[in-house]
Amino acid sequence: MSLLNNLMAHPLDEGYAVAARTRPKQDGRPAKTRHRVMLVVALLVLGFLLAVAASQNYRSAPEAEKQRRELITRINQADTQLNSLRTRQSQLADEVRRLQASGLSNTSSGAVLQQQLDALELQTGAIAATGPGIKAVIDDAKDADKEGRLLDVDLQQLVNGLWTSGAEAISVNGHRLTSMTAIRGAGSAITVDYSSLTPPYTVLAIGDTTTMPARFSQSSGGQWVQYLVSNFDVRMTITTEDSLLVPADATIALRYAKVSGPR
Repeated sequence: MSLLNNLMAHPLDEGYAVAARTRPKQDGRPAKTRHRVMLVVALLVLGFLLAVAASQNYRSAPEAEKQRRELITRINQADTQLNSLRTRQSQLADEVRRLQASGLSNTSSGAVLQQQLDALELQTGAIAATGPGIKAVIDDAKDADKEGRLLDVDLQQLVNGLWTSGAEAISVNGHRLTSMTAIRGAGSAITVDYSSLTPPYTVLAIGDTTTMPARFSQSSGGQWVQYLVSNFDVRMTITTEDSLLVPADATIALRYAKVSGPR
């Protein structure tokens, strides 16, 4: 009976109990300690990496700003040089026209040809145009958010409305519009003839001042702009002027020529 009682009281050998006490506990304190140590190590490594990245950004910031300023300076210098070359081109073109007119004026047929050239050059924008017309100044909303900022399509609608109203020559911020001129958007800027413009945009349109204002207000372009003024606080003023100067297109050039008559 003592043997049976001993088996009932101690069903497992004592060696199992000793081994269980010495085995590390997976869900006990030793395992938790290891996890905490690993977490601390990982956080230290992450903090070190973030500190290194911040230090590198801090050190490279002055160099990046320097490169940015140099790039802006180069762009401004290139724009200045481009404007100077365009001015020189216009001067040379005027000199060529004077010499041409002087040579053609010697004969009656040459004088007729010169009149035809003057009319064609005026239509194509190769020479400056003067006369009465409309001056429209359009600008973004005073507190311009995304909806109150003018887009290239808005300027296109304005110009098209002036063309359909009878305008004979149009310029935007001093850039003559011709059949080769493009009005496009480049980021937040509007480009005319591939030159970036800044608001306000001054649009000059030479034409009959007795009919153009009314025709423009009734045109789709005029109604488009009026919608912007009424709903998005876009600012615009339109006045009639007795004398306007629309400059020539400095970039226009002869592309095709055809000999007429017997050779």
